Amino acid sequence: MFKGLILIDNDQVDYSLALVDVVNRLAGEEETYVYGLGINLPEKVKGLDAVIQVDAPTIQPKDSRLTTDIIEQVHRKYQFDSIIILATEFGRMVAPRLAMRLEVGLVADITDIQVDKRGKKLIRPAFSGNIMASIVCESTPIMASVHPNVFQTEDLTKEPEVIDFIPIDLKASSIEVLEVVESAESTVDIREADVIVSAGGGFTQPIDQLQDLADELTGVVAASKQLVDRKKAPREIQVGQSGKTVSPDLYIALGIYGSTQHIEGLKNVKEIISVNTDLGAPMNYLASLVVHGDAAEFARKLSTKLKG
Repeated sequence: MFKGLILIDNDQVDYSLALVDVVNRLAGEEETYVYGLGINLPEKVKGLDAVIQVDAPTIQPKDSRLTTDIIEQVHRKYQFDSIIILATEFGRMVAPRLAMRLEVGLVADITDIQVDKRGKKLIRPAFSGNIMASIVCESTPIMASVHPNVFQTEDLTKEPEVIDFIPIDLKASSIEVLEVVESAESTVDIREADVIVSAGGGFTQPIDQLQDLADELTGVVAASKQLVDRKKAPREIQVGQSGKTVSPDLYIALGIYGSTQHIEGLKNVKEIISVNTDLGAPMNYLASLVVHGDAAEFARKLSTKLKG
C-alpha cells in the first residue's frame, strides 16, 4: 500500500485535491491510500480516501511554522510514502521547512512523473526552463511541490474517512492576522478562463491594447515571462512554469516563441492559435492554426473584425 499525504490549502481546495493524481502516479502499479491534511477546514471535502482534520482556532492562517509542526507529527504517526504540497506562496514556505525537518529531499515545481524499473522520477524544468530535469527519488517520504492546475483529477465524489487529529505541545502562533483587505481590483484568475489572449516578446505594442480583443472573445489577457521581466505586464497574468498553469479551450499566442518554461504552463489546452513572424518558433508546432505575420497587427484586425 502506497500512502500519500496532501496538504489542503483552504484558499485553493480544488487545486489541492488535484494532487491526488500526483500520489496515484507516484504509486505506479501499487494500491494507493491518499490522506488530506486540513487545518481548520472551512468546508467538507470529497475525493480523498481520508481527511485528517485539525481543529485549532488558535492557529493563525498561513502560520508556516505551526503547519510544519503539525505535518511532522502526522507523518510520524502514519509514515507516508509521499507528501505533496501546492507551490503557492504559503506552500513554498512550508515545503522546505518540512523537508529539512524530515531530512529528505524536496523536488520543487514538478510537471510530470515517470515510474519504471529504474525508480520513481519527478520531472521539472531546470536552467530557466531550457531543459527538463528527471530526478530519481530514493528517500522516503518523497516530497514535492506542484503549481496549481498542473495536475487534474476527475473523481471528486468519494466520501473520505474522517480522522480527528490533536497535535501535542504546539507553541503559540508567531503571527497574528490583524485585518484582511480585499483587492480593489476585480481581476479574473487566468487559470479559470476558457479563452486566453497571451502576448510574448514578439508583441510590440502595449499589452493593454489586447483587452478589447479579449473582451470580444469573452476571455482574459495574459503574458509570457519575457514581458513580465521587462515590466510590461504584471506577474499575476504570467503563463509559464514560474507563473501560472492554464488550461483554456482557446489559447491565442501572440508573438510567443514557446520556450520550455512557457510551454510547461500550458496543460490540456484544446486549441492554440500561434501568431509569429518566426515560422520555426516551437509554439507553432503545438498550434492548431499558425498565422505568419505581425502579432500586433493580427490582434488589431481580429478585434475590428469581431466588432463587425
